[in-house]
Formats: sequence, structure tokens, C-alpha cells
Amino acid sequence: MATAAKKQLRIGLAAYGQGWDDDAWRLPDATNSGLVDPSVILDIATTAERGKLDYIFAGSSLATEPLVLNRIFRWDSAVFSGFAAARTEHVGFLLTYNSSFEHPFGVARQLATLDRFSHGRAAINTVMGIDRAGGPTENYKGFKVPDEESKYLRGAEFTEILYRLLYESWDDDLLLDDKEKGTLIRPGSWHEIGAQGQFFEVRGPLNVPPPIQKHIPNVHVGTSQESLDYGARWAQARFSPYFGVKEGKVHYAEQKRRVAEAGGNPDTFLILPGVTPYVAGTKKEARAKYRQVLAFEQKVELPAAFADTFGLAADKLHPDDKLRDVLPLSSLDPETFARALAASPDAGPSRRQGLSPRVRDHTEIARNVLDVLGDDEQVTLGDLFRLVQKQRSGQSKFVGDVDEFADWFEENLEESVFDGAQVFPPYHRGPADFFVDHVVPELQRRGIFRKEYESTRLEENLGLV
Repeated sequence: MATAAKKQLRIGLAAYGQGWDDDAWRLPDATNSGLVDPSVILDIATTAERGKLDYIFAGSSLATEPLVLNRIFRWDSAVFSGFAAARTEHVGFLLTYNSSFEHPFGVARQLATLDRFSHGRAAINTVMGIDRAGGPTENYKGFKVPDEESKYLRGAEFTEILYRLLYESWDDDLLLDDKEKGTLIRPGSWHEIGAQGQFFEVRGPLNVPPPIQKHIPNVHVGTSQESLDYGARWAQARFSPYFGVKEGKVHYAEQKRRVAEAGGNPDTFLILPGVTPYVAGTKKEARAKYRQVLAFEQKVELPAAFADTFGLAADKLHPDDKLRDVLPLSSLDPETFARALAASPDAGPSRRQGLSPRVRDHTEIARNVLDVLGDDEQVTLGDLFRLVQKQRSGQSKFVGDVDEFADWFEENLEESVFDGAQVFPPYHRGPADFFVDHVVPELQRRGIFRKEYESTRLEENLGLV
């Protein structure tokens, strides 16, 4: 009897020149020239292709946030993708467009052009945000911006017209090239779109040939009900928070159910959480690197609630107190620690607007924190609090060795928690290279990640067709 083929991971690499972590850029071995040097994007793309990864992605933005370190500059994703596509052959490029500000005709032109020039490697990340810090409404004064109630309606209309322009404007056999009769384009091979909606009116056809791919992939992100509905109807993949194995399985099943109810194929729809890896040859080395980054957060004030939840007097504690001298070992088992986090809002994860309560998985955070602390007797209360704050913010952070990271991928894949991940290196350039040169070979050895690209087309590499 033939054995069933193993499920295969889909992995993308984040293309932020200085990395993703707000503090890791200060490491002596970090290179931050990616803020101003576009060749760093090419470096990231070629690294991803060396590792047979599916795509690179850096969320483009219309906001201005010079005080947010990983948002100081955001290269235009359409431009850097074209730049890097010319030097690569297989890795895909995920372009961000904000449907609350963009027009489907212009976006269709860019996507179709990139897909043709790259031989089928373009994808779109459709976002609708209008209320984030730094704009983007402040940068588009006088522009008619949708409100919170209508932005998803506009987004759906934007997406429908976008794909009509891409795939209904021209027949595949448009080029006749009959020199003798003087007919270049086949008569009747182009079609007006005639789209008239609430937000857009587009005649068409698109003045760019249709894409190489049969359907340019759409990757969506968001946790609101409107976002979940949009993703199920229009997207083929979703960037999702990592909830841990237990809650993640529930979330995964819910997402797949929504896709099926919307008429999509849940088997090919991809759930892709983000992860920031601190991975090294040994767990000790990985912990040391992570703690080095934690140490950059110089000032630590222990909130009273953080002390109270462990039964300690805040006025008698100091961040430099050794953890082993202050807390009994029984208070540092995962279950007790998780209850402490749940009872301490300023020590546990914050509830970001619109996020599901499942993000507040204190048990998952407790396990991660205690795993990083290990058995180091020099760990202080300040270290503990910094570590909790680091783990509570943003996406999941993994600290460990190669085998442990591969175990994390394999367990979550087999348990139907996710279909892959978007890897966000904390700084440039070491972590991306280490992942490609050490973690990827281990995933390949386990038979859960490709050894060669299946195609030059992104949709086929992602298993969408």
C-alpha cells in the first residue's frame, strides 16, 4: 500500500531591510542599510530563492510613521518587486494595495505587468486600513475616504473589478500577428468591462496583456468579522495570528469552514501566521541572542499588578532582583504563570482593537517565557517582565535550535494549525540566512518542504491550482 504524501509547508520571507524586531537592529551584527539601500531587498529575494521559499513580502504603507522603527520607510512593493524579479527566477512577490485609496485600473496594470515580466510570480495583499497612526488619511487630504462601515464594501468592489480587468479584458489568443493581412490583434479579442458600482466606474479593457497566472493569488490579513468574510470570499490565503496548537486548531477549522460556505476550496486555502525566529545551533545560543536583544530595553518599571499576581510587594522589589531569590519555583510552572498573566493586564498581552480574544492565550505565552528563561540562575525580575512584554507584542516569537523550530513547523502543520508561515527575521542579515541554510534543510529532510520549485508560477508553488 502506498503511503500518503505528507502535507507541504508554504513559507514566505519578510523583506524589511532592517528586520522586524524593534530592538534587534542595535545588535553589533545587524545591518540597517536596508532603510536606504534597495540592494538589500535583492539580497532578501535571492536568499529566499536559495531556500526554495514561496515569496517575499513587505507590507507597503500609505501612512507616515517615522517614530515606529519598522515603519520608518516602506519601499513601494511594486517597484522593488520588479527590481528583484529581474534577478530571480522562481520566488514570488506579494504586493500590498490599500483598496480604500487605490483604483483597480491602476493596480491591475501593475499586477499584470509584473506577472508578465516575472513569468507568473505576482500576488496581491489587499488591505483596507484607514485609521492607523500616521495616516494614511492625513496624507490624502481631500480624497474621499470610505468610513469603517463602507471600507469592506469598497474593498470587495475593488477586488471584483480588479479581477475582471485582469481576466475578462482580453482573450488568451489576442495576438494574431498577421503581417500579410496587416492584422496585429485578433478581431473581437478584447472586451469592455463596463463596471458601474457604488465606488468605481471602469469602462476597460485593461491596456496591459492578461497575466501569466490563471488567478493572481490574493492574501488577506485581519481579524474583524468583515475581514474574515472578505477573505473567505475573495482571498486564497490569510495572514493569521498564531494562537498556539489548541486554539489554533479551532481557528483553522473556522477559517476553512468560512471558505467552504463562501464557495471556495478549503483544501487549498492557506492559513499563514507570522513568526519572528531567534534560532541558533543550540538552544543556549538562541536564548543568549534573544536576551541580548531584551537587554536593549533599558528602563524597566515593574507594575504593581505584576507583583501582586505573584503575591509579592511591589515596593520591596527591584528589576535587578534575581528571580530565584524572589519567586518560588512553584509559581513558575506554566499553569500557575498563565493564571498570573491572566490576572495581570499590564503583564499579559494587550487586547488590540478588533482582535479575537483567542490572541490572549496566556498559557502559550507562559510556556514561551519559561522556555526562554531556562535554568539560568542570573535571570532577574526585570528580565522576566521584559520577556513577557516582548512575547505579548506582535506576532509569535520562536527561540530555540534548528530541530525545535522544525518540530514547531511539523507539529502545527500536522495538527492543522496552519499551512505554513511568514518568517519575519528580527534583524538583517543573519537570521534569514540561518533559516535558509539550516532550518529549511531539516524541513526538507522531514519531507514537509520542497527541495525544488514545482513551477515558475507562484499559484502552482503555493498549491492553489
